[in-house]
Amino acid sequence: MTQEPRDSLGAVDNVAAAYGSSRVDVERMLGTTIASDDVDRAIIEPWAAAVGGRILDVGSGTGRWTGHLAGLGHTVEGLEPADRLIDVARATHASVVFHHGAIEDLADTESRWDGILAWYSIIHLSPEELPHNLATLRAVLNDRGSLLMSFFSGPRLEAFDHPIAVAYRWPMSDMVAVLTQAGFAVTEQHSNPRSPHAYLSASATPD
Repeated sequence: MTQEPRDSLGAVDNVAAAYGSSRVDVERMLGTTIASDDVDRAIIEPWAAAVGGRILDVGSGTGRWTGHLAGLGHTVEGLEPADRLIDVARATHASVVFHHGAIEDLADTESRWDGILAWYSIIHLSPEELPHNLATLRAVLNDRGSLLMSFFSGPRLEAFDHPIAVAYRWPMSDMVAVLTQAGFAVTEQHSNPRSPHAYLSASATPD
């Protein structure tokens, strides 16, 4: 599958505008900090501890995970395309660096990271857009670096109405195939037929 940059940027702009709209209370929906009983801590914290280097939180939103990991002593930065969410993240987590941009913008950077967190941040990428975006993430991840990502899973690849913008459900096997094509080796995967929530970790295979 191929992707035209102009179409991709247009899609990113639309999603960023949706998350930045004053009609949606994104701060209340997402939260700005991580609660002590957040079940995702059991997934994200051990992963971050194993990274042992710089982490990039892509689609960092309100900065809640970026700030939380920074508070645990990790070297972590955020990347977020929505102006409003960048403002919230910087105000809430003033000591953390947040970059204003989307995954596509990483194609122009010379920076490299040892870990990339993509926690529900690729859910709005269409089947045409996702392969290119994953390849971009692979390009900025050091060899044998780690990617941790969550997404919506289901028995078939399909779009659905998300409260903010159109999102996609992916069969786990399809997501693994796209990651492999992008240069990743999936190391762990979790999905449940009774729940749409899925996550996996993958390592960056050497070129």
